[in-house]
Amino acid sequence: MDTQSSQPSISAKASLIAGASLALGLLFDYFFYEKAPGIGFPIYVGLILVGLFVISVYFKKRVDKQALWLLIPLAFFSSMVFVRSSILLTFLNIVGSFLLLLLIVEVSPVRALKRFLAEDYIKIIFLPLQFIRPFFQTVASIFKFREAGGKPRVSSQVIKGVVMALPVLLAFLLLFSSADLIFQKYLLNLIHISIDPRIVFRSILVLCATSGLMGAYAYAFSKKEEAAVSGETKDKLRTVGQIETSILLGAVNALFLVFILVQLTYLFGGEGNIASQGFTYAEYARKGFFELIAVAVISFLLVLATEKYTAKKDTEHTLIFKTLSTALTVQVMLIMASAFKRLLLYEEAYGFTTLRLYSHAFIIFLAIIFVLLLYKIFKDKRENLFVFRAFISIILFLATINLLNPDAFIARRNIERLKTTEELDVYYLSRLSDDALPETIKILNIPNEDLRKSFARELYWRTQDHVALFSRWQSSNISRMNADRILKSKIAELEQSKDYQP
Repeated sequence: MDTQSSQPSISAKASLIAGASLALGLLFDYFFYEKAPGIGFPIYVGLILVGLFVISVYFKKRVDKQALWLLIPLAFFSSMVFVRSSILLTFLNIVGSFLLLLLIVEVSPVRALKRFLAEDYIKIIFLPLQFIRPFFQTVASIFKFREAGGKPRVSSQVIKGVVMALPVLLAFLLLFSSADLIFQKYLLNLIHISIDPRIVFRSILVLCATSGLMGAYAYAFSKKEEAAVSGETKDKLRTVGQIETSILLGAVNALFLVFILVQLTYLFGGEGNIASQGFTYAEYARKGFFELIAVAVISFLLVLATEKYTAKKDTEHTLIFKTLSTALTVQVMLIMASAFKRLLLYEEAYGFTTLRLYSHAFIIFLAIIFVLLLYKIFKDKRENLFVFRAFISIILFLATINLLNPDAFIARRNIERLKTTEELDVYYLSRLSDDALPETIKILNIPNEDLRKSFARELYWRTQDHVALFSRWQSSNISRMNADRILKSKIAELEQSKDYQP
């Protein structure tokens, strides 16, 4: 944030932050309590940003331009909560939006996004812990009254102590009363007030949201006492010698090579070679997928660590390190191809699922990160730019998943697979989110009468559950609205055709 002249008083700043945070805390309850994520989520994110910009204007501090660029992916991911209804995808969009909000709070002229290192992105996850001190400072500033000599008045100190103690005491009281029925009885007899537990829970929810936002706003606009130190100016950590690294990477390369030869002989060599070992092709293919993914992830961390800590010749890596790291990366790519092949064979035998699709996508994403790491080793040694490119890749990866519409893709591929296998897991497809309904509804048009009736029954029970949680306007969602329209139309047709029996 850029500091301007003529700042308002500290107490006025704190009061504005507290007022905005309390309003957003109450709106948090209004938008999300007993409501599924929908249109309320992007609206609430927008209100948080409005609060950020209002406070920045009042504080006469400009929001940094880097933070403004982050508004683009934030707007996209928060809006996709309104568009998509897949549970996993909605979770990823919400988490992505939350992390982008934290990045907006963190970036400033001295903490340029392009200068972030890997540990800086990891620290973002724990950034809310740094909101605790600004929160208490803000509470203290609201009641900041001083005597003529500059010393704080006793009354103001008492008020601050009470305000800080109340939420802590309330939290402990709720925990103790929940843990011990006798303590709960004594507490209720003491206060002689009948309180609906839901009201207590919602009050705690509002309090937590308000406290978190107060801390975040205060942190974003507080003066940094220490300028951040970029990766280029940090003291270099102790490096590892070339001999140790060469032995490590050489041994791993040798092991990987043996494994790849086995893959080329059996997995890629045809069903006959596998049958000679007493296995069916499906049995062989379905084993080891997640183990191979774990190998790929560990290998990436290995190459990343050795690249960072291996002693360099001047500023360049030695030829032997470049050769061994490249060989290891190429072999990991082949191992990931093996995992990809296994998953394809498994899907051919048993169909597509959410986990299998996301696993496929993760393999492709990991391959891209490996390419970026090789580029760092050979071309651009700066760690901060490698991490920034990886960050951009993550954003593009999640955006692509949203545009793909995973549940609809899974439904479409499974229905297409029906033509060759004559098998369809109707129960699983009926449990996919509303994103998939425009595709799964096509099951009612297939020739197989048993599958049609089975899906019709599942469709009926789905309509019975498709209420309550999604009935509020805050939970409005394009996918759910489209599904409701399709369901009403199809149910009317089914009632005429008697294709299901409730």
